[in-house]
Amino acid sequence: MDNYDNIDELTGLYNLNGILSHLQSHDKSAADSSSVIIYLNVMNFKAFNQRYGFVGGNEFLRGLAGEIKGLFPEELIARTAGDQFIILANSLDEKEITDRLTMLSEASTKHDKGLRLHIKAGIYQEAGDEADPVIMIDRAKTACDDIIRVYDKSINFYDEALSKKNELRQYVIDNFENAFENRYFKVYYQKEVRALTGKVCGYEALARWQDPVMGIISPLIFIEVLEEVHLIHKLDLCIIEMVCKDLRDDIDSGYAVEPVSVNLSQLDFELCDIMVEIDKCRDKYDIPVDLIHVEVTESALSFGADFLDQQIRKFRDAGYEVWMDDFGSGYSSLNNLKNFDIDVLKIDMDFLRTFDTNKKTQVILAMIVNMAKELGIHTLAEGVETKEQYEFLRRIGCEKLQGYLFGKPMPVDDFDRAVDCSSGVCEDFSLAPYYDRIGEVNFLGNTPLRDKSFEVFNNLPLAIIELQDEIAQCIFANRAYLDYLSTLGYASLSESNSVYGTTNHPDVMEFTVSLKRAADSPDHRSVSDIVTNGNAVNHKIRFLGEGGGRKAFAVVSRNNSIHEENDTAESLRVAMAHVFNQYFRVDLFDEDGTVDNIFLNADQKSVSDITRDSKEAVRLYSEYYIYPEDKERFKKFYDITTVRDRIKDTENEYVVDYYRSATPGDDGRMQMYMILPFYYNGRWKFISLCRYADEIKDDVWK
Repeated sequence: MDNYDNIDELTGLYNLNGILSHLQSHDKSAADSSSVIIYLNVMNFKAFNQRYGFVGGNEFLRGLAGEIKGLFPEELIARTAGDQFIILANSLDEKEITDRLTMLSEASTKHDKGLRLHIKAGIYQEAGDEADPVIMIDRAKTACDDIIRVYDKSINFYDEALSKKNELRQYVIDNFENAFENRYFKVYYQKEVRALTGKVCGYEALARWQDPVMGIISPLIFIEVLEEVHLIHKLDLCIIEMVCKDLRDDIDSGYAVEPVSVNLSQLDFELCDIMVEIDKCRDKYDIPVDLIHVEVTESALSFGADFLDQQIRKFRDAGYEVWMDDFGSGYSSLNNLKNFDIDVLKIDMDFLRTFDTNKKTQVILAMIVNMAKELGIHTLAEGVETKEQYEFLRRIGCEKLQGYLFGKPMPVDDFDRAVDCSSGVCEDFSLAPYYDRIGEVNFLGNTPLRDKSFEVFNNLPLAIIELQDEIAQCIFANRAYLDYLSTLGYASLSESNSVYGTTNHPDVMEFTVSLKRAADSPDHRSVSDIVTNGNAVNHKIRFLGEGGGRKAFAVVSRNNSIHEENDTAESLRVAMAHVFNQYFRVDLFDEDGTVDNIFLNADQKSVSDITRDSKEAVRLYSEYYIYPEDKERFKKFYDITTVRDRIKDTENEYVVDYYRSATPGDDGRMQMYMILPFYYNGRWKFISLCRYADEIKDDVWK
């Protein structure tokens, strides 16, 4: 009969002492050459306890214990800690173990109340070289711990590779103090590139351990170990010190200076006042706060949310940018975007690994960028390796890119600083706020000119236009805008830019005036209709900002001369050409009391440029161009509020009358004026047509 001290009171299973007693005994459960240790750890159990309390947690553990006993009825089972279990099995092969653990994971959902609790399992098969059965448990636990941070792996077998990795971990534990003292830790810098310009706009500082015995030790090893022994803050501050020193050298040497992002561990915030320590480093080397960006992994944000939120706010209030690293790495929670105020979202490189093989990847990337834009968060994509990835990310509006396409991480000594840190390769850092303003535009939404409203819209023809030295150039165009350009007869964006690089082109001059009007207006917006390549084009323009002698505008353009159906579009163009050939003046009145001149081919003014009020425009026109005796009758005829009633008394769909011209040189020549109403977009509009009466054949209006 088992000793009561060896039994776990909650589940009725053995406890750690109980299973160790069996392993070290000589009964049938003792360790032998066929023994297998399975170490189980329940992920996210702390969050489960916080939500459902200890009573709910205990209920889950009892339920899970029952599922384990049901799936491993012949095996020895123990609960060794709060959410950790050990199974001692004999004569189970790898497939049997994997199948049963898969069934256990599925069965656990019956008890998790909808809060998915992933179960990680490490398995060790006795090799015969264990001096103590405890070593078997340690190795099974090592296999389990090895996949704690691996989101898509739940079962891990201890093998030779893991054994060597474990030896390396032990080397790190034994030698990290010596590594600090002898400066074996180095900073490697990886470029961050502005997608819009292709220029370097920053660097990420990466820690590397160059050991004289082991060579390059992977950060995947030493960072995890230093976190476990609570010395990670010492490494991170060492890296920050070296970064500040390198930045000071760049500044003093006259090279282009770009901000550097540094990675902080969750433990940095707990083990020291990390912001005070970073400030000390900056003060020591006189480094401006906007040259240091702080990166926090998304997984870190899942722990101690309230405390980290306070820390992040403190950093941002002090002028630091705070970036969320590894978004989408498996720990993603949209709550993090809701709960934390961050400046930049770094999209995990795993997304781009399936860029060419999984069609969903591009959709998800676009949705992440779209979501970030709507939340006012800037974006950077990691792991960019191909030109196709670069072009796609640029097209969807991802602002910054990082990856081997632009070069591998390397130490300062490996840079050709005269080239790599020149103005031709690197961005002028003073323009960063300018490009950030451009980066706020959502290239995937159909209302990119609006302020953020936390709504999602469809796509519109959108471009970013830069105005410099009176020259307008398009530096970004989404696909809809490229389609729009094709309706104007431009085969490519470069062809359009070539035309707009000619400042004396009439269409370009009008467009440039519209851009300036947006920059000068109180709300930084303007709307204009311009005839371009024979097409009536509407431009909605928003001024974004200026820097370095350049002004940036977001422009949504629509060709009003075309229609979705080609036959209709062709008919419309033919009809409009005929109308404009027959009349010297065309004006459009609206029932709201406004008027716009839309065509003029005569020695007259466009009165609507003076006033859009229809009554005042009619009065001014009559003063300028109507024979004195006809003025009052003319003004009564152009009382738009009575037009539809007057039409009811005729057999026509329009009203028409004749007035003598007071235009100099006309000598009272008779002119015909016609008003034709039509209903459009829920309101009445009235088109006014004017021509000389003596040019009309006698039977035209009979």
